[in-house]
Amino acid sequence: MTKKLFYITSEMDPFASVSSLSDLSVQVPLGLQEKGNDVRCLMPKYGFISERKYILREVIRLKEILFNFDDIDYSCSAKSAFLPKSRLQVYFLEQEDIFGELNTLLYKAKNGRFLTDNDHRFAFYSLAAIKMLPNLFWYPNVIICSGWTSALIPMLINRLAKNDKDLAKVKTVYIASSLNQDVIFDPNNIGFNKETFSPLKSLNLNQIGCMYADKTIIVNGSEKVSSKLMKLKVFKDAKNCSVVDLNYGEETDYSPLLDAIEIGIKKI
Repeated sequence: MTKKLFYITSEMDPFASVSSLSDLSVQVPLGLQEKGNDVRCLMPKYGFISERKYILREVIRLKEILFNFDDIDYSCSAKSAFLPKSRLQVYFLEQEDIFGELNTLLYKAKNGRFLTDNDHRFAFYSLAAIKMLPNLFWYPNVIICSGWTSALIPMLINRLAKNDKDLAKVKTVYIASSLNQDVIFDPNNIGFNKETFSPLKSLNLNQIGCMYADKTIIVNGSEKVSSKLMKLKVFKDAKNCSVVDLNYGEETDYSPLLDAIEIGIKKI
């Protein structure tokens, strides 16, 4: 049965690429599309992405999406393009103040240090991804959250779905493909209700993604992510968590991950 899958990432080759996530976020959606699923992707519209080169087009219904974040009223939009040489649709979430001035290192300053506002930036991104759904006129069956930059989405859906019957039907898959221990969730820094989220303070974003997702998949690649994550209580207690080994190379075989996603989707 065809599923509507919304794949959320922060990197896709060739638009933005600083890690193996950029290739994974191309090959996995393509693979899921080839299996007959209706797949759409979302990534930030970084300032360095050329709209002319990649033929980004305005989507009228996705202009000026309004919502409140950190007690500030924001407006964001999304443009659309196809992944080159494919029919895979990619939406680019545009908010100049949040994403416009990032350099090509994305999460780091030019000196190589992690940006201190990464959790704030990608908390905004996670909320914006959910807020754009009604404007898409296309509600996914499953949102696939690829990596720590979208790790807050399962938690937000858990909270917001209580007052949204359409969102309540959406399931989530979280893919943990790197440790990123430098990125800590701090409720005082991300613009959500502090009292509600204070119990999660100082948790790694991978832990939060796993805690709330309907399915979690840990991907071992160049680093043995599972050897550390599976020692954490959150992952030990997870009811629907699996581990996939990938051998990254010039032509990485993503079929084990694709199989794990498909099996996971059927069970949730």
